[in-house]
Amino acid sequence: MLAACQPQPGLGSVTYTQAHVRHVVDLGSCLTWTVAPRTRFGKPRIPTFRSPDGRAVAFVRATKREQTIVVRRGGRTKPVVSVSEVYKVVNDDQGPIWLFGWSPDSRWLVYTIDPDSSGSIAADGLKMRIVSASGGRPRTIVRMLPYGDYLTWCGSQLVLTAGMDRESARNKRLVVAAAPDWRPRPLVHAPTRAFGSIQCAPDGRSLVAQSAPASDDPGFFATRWALWRVGLDGSVRQLTAPPPGYADDSPRWSRDGRSILFVRSRRGSGKLYAWREGPPVGPFASVGNRLGYYGHRDWWQGMSWTQG
Repeated sequence: MLAACQPQPGLGSVTYTQAHVRHVVDLGSCLTWTVAPRTRFGKPRIPTFRSPDGRAVAFVRATKREQTIVVRRGGRTKPVVSVSEVYKVVNDDQGPIWLFGWSPDSRWLVYTIDPDSSGSIAADGLKMRIVSASGGRPRTIVRMLPYGDYLTWCGSQLVLTAGMDRESARNKRLVVAAAPDWRPRPLVHAPTRAFGSIQCAPDGRSLVAQSAPASDDPGFFATRWALWRVGLDGSVRQLTAPPPGYADDSPRWSRDGRSILFVRSRRGSGKLYAWREGPPVGPFASVGNRLGYYGHRDWWQGMSWTQG
């Protein structure tokens, strides 16, 4: 238990890994304990994505010459879109497929392509694309860093943190797109600010976003993220103001939409906090050190929340 921890009844518990040990912190009592890690054996499985309606799964099938997004419904499989993996020149439409998942209505699949299987190209942004789960012409939405926490669904609308360049606070803006044309439009006009990790609120009318002054500084710890609430009508409201030298990373809503968990970090060392209409409360636990990448840190990789 951290001496400064303020119990928050109703917030459930968080499980996280630190130094290869699994920890649990009960946010209602501030008590912590460790649990035995789950041991997995056998061959790695192909990642699959179950549709929200539970009727289908999507996955990427790879051969020596191409990759294909496949949808399986019942006992039937349908190829949705295929791309070549025969490299002669670097081509945005050629390379491994990264599948991000389904739309909430189970009608669309979001994905990107890594040209030439190049980590360096991907680090500076890729085309985020969408295709009907029944097949058809794919559409390019926007170029962006291919982070899973840089896109979120608010009902039928897809909100994305758009912009190229690996520096997280450089040229990053919020856009929103919807069927049928998936043409992106600006969500907020804030030319002096950058945005990062985002998640839609459970009611679908607003989202929480990391925001910081726009900067070209490539330092991994240079970004001073704060949390902002952004309405789908373009309204903005700042929620947190971290002390100098700190960043508020990886916001996540509770299921009832009344609370947000996030990690307040300093030079990559993070502590877990909560926001509930007022000054943040915490810390609840030290969740380790994460170097991140040019200012982006996704603390929810390896961390889970029973109320999230």
